[in-house]
Amino acid sequence: MIKQIILSLLSVVVSNAWASEAIQWQEWSARAFTKAKIENRLILINVGHEGCTACRFMEQNTFSNPAVIELVNANFIAIQVDSEARPDIGERYSDWAWPANAIMRPDAVQVLAFAGSRRPDSYMKLLREAIDGHKAGTLSPDKLAPYGAPRQAETTAFSDLRDQIRALQDDVFKTKNSGVFESAEALRHLLLRKHLYDDNNALKLATNTLDGLLQQLDPVWGGMFYASFGNWNNTVAEKRLESQAAALQAYADGYQLTGEQTYREALANVDSYLRTFMHSQQGAFFANQQDRLSALPADMSMDDYYALGDKERRNYGVPSIDHAIYSDVNARVILGYTMAFEATGKQAYIDTATQAAKHLLEERQTEAGWIIQFKPSTELSADHRIHIITNQPLPYLRTQAHFGLALMALYRTTDDPYWRQTAIKVADALLLKLEDKNIGGFYGAPDDGTPGRRKPLEDNAAAAQFLYLLGVLEKNKYYKVAAERAIRASASPTAVRREGRITGNLAMALEIITAQYVEFSVVGDAEDSRTQALLQAGRSVFEPRKLVHSESTGRYPLRAAPAMYICNDQRCTVPIYKPADVAIKAGMFIDKTSPPSPP
Repeated sequence: MIKQIILSLLSVVVSNAWASEAIQWQEWSARAFTKAKIENRLILINVGHEGCTACRFMEQNTFSNPAVIELVNANFIAIQVDSEARPDIGERYSDWAWPANAIMRPDAVQVLAFAGSRRPDSYMKLLREAIDGHKAGTLSPDKLAPYGAPRQAETTAFSDLRDQIRALQDDVFKTKNSGVFESAEALRHLLLRKHLYDDNNALKLATNTLDGLLQQLDPVWGGMFYASFGNWNNTVAEKRLESQAAALQAYADGYQLTGEQTYREALANVDSYLRTFMHSQQGAFFANQQDRLSALPADMSMDDYYALGDKERRNYGVPSIDHAIYSDVNARVILGYTMAFEATGKQAYIDTATQAAKHLLEERQTEAGWIIQFKPSTELSADHRIHIITNQPLPYLRTQAHFGLALMALYRTTDDPYWRQTAIKVADALLLKLEDKNIGGFYGAPDDGTPGRRKPLEDNAAAAQFLYLLGVLEKNKYYKVAAERAIRASASPTAVRREGRITGNLAMALEIITAQYVEFSVVGDAEDSRTQALLQAGRSVFEPRKLVHSESTGRYPLRAAPAMYICNDQRCTVPIYKPADVAIKAGMFIDKTSPPSPP
């Protein structure tokens, strides 16, 4: 009897040793993985972000449960990652949506991953099965674990890979009647194919989705709802910044190609929302507006709330804003605003883009040239967050690639050499910090001693677009070679198969590189109104492959009046003096010989 009492007391002592008011989350770091290996403890991974409703549910209902807390703290090294602050890890676990949960052995081999939130009982069941398997030594590697970096470059011809991606993208859009909207490149790819090859099937697929997405716009406050399910009207009452960026880009291209007025109105809708609700005092943009409001009556949903008018909504309050500012998504917004300016000529759009870019560069560009993804702020300090957020100033690939594309667009639309020089600094830092010098391509982040480092397919494709166009502009062969190597070193059959439905950036990169660039160069005094008129004419042409800039004499002679030359590696126009002739001459660079994908 005494022995049983002693054992019972020891059990209480051991249990209390692991008891805590919260799970002892650690950040993704070499230190955490080393600790797991030394202590022979399993690793629990949780990845999500602040705008994720399921993440919040799990935090409030599962991670706050005393039994869950005790089980995790006693048996696991628990690592939590904000997917937006660490885009390299967010990309790695994006296949499992949010929240993404994974369990690893102490040697960092993944044995299980599952998507979405779990209630305490079902969550503890999974944890206990892993604990038992670890004790028995029976945990085997997960065949669906995130793939690693390819060991050799892909040798498939770009035209063949392009056609493969076209077919994958068409398959996605054939039956699309709802879905998550967080990137525009897949839609832009369809519109580009219409432009290049008069592919009416691609245009139909694009406009069907663009028209459907109009129903995801909030008609009162503006802004694109993040997702819909089953039909376009069945929206998720949450507005994320990436959805606004995607809407700006997709509708800018859509309006410029088709002239459809509702697409121009969509641009105004999103702009109004961003400037009213998501704009920081310095000009950058916040991460999301969340889909909850504590002041609502118990019988009133957020869908009911958003069905109300402005005054009635405000009577209940305004959904809270996540005040984090992430550079990669801001870069996509900057690109969207720049494209909206090109499509409409509305000066406020380019002013908004310029203000945001200058603020972020001043605050976040390092002396080495690369852009910091995230920095704490006074506004953010007042937010109640569900994820630990790290302030690790690393040069993430996604940030550099998207900021590079934004800088190229700003230079194209303003002819300001500041943007061009800044783009060069970002490109050089990207090559120095993240390129694999052996077979090419870019890692998602520098080697920090943690496992699973890889070359993200879509981020490499975005980097390829940036470097290819910059290489043309600077007549720098190495930039162009690095762009092609980035695709070959990341577009492995495994990566394409796993990510084939979300390869819009790869699709865009392959179309641009195989069809070649189109460079609009104006030789003449930059202050001359005739030079500016020619530049503006070039900007007004719908041509996603284009570079537009003025230059001094050298390649082309100085003539009696400012003259534009439109060129690529295969052909070049005669001097163009009249702005009205620019669009006509640009038509020479549309090659109808590549057959469109079948309907």
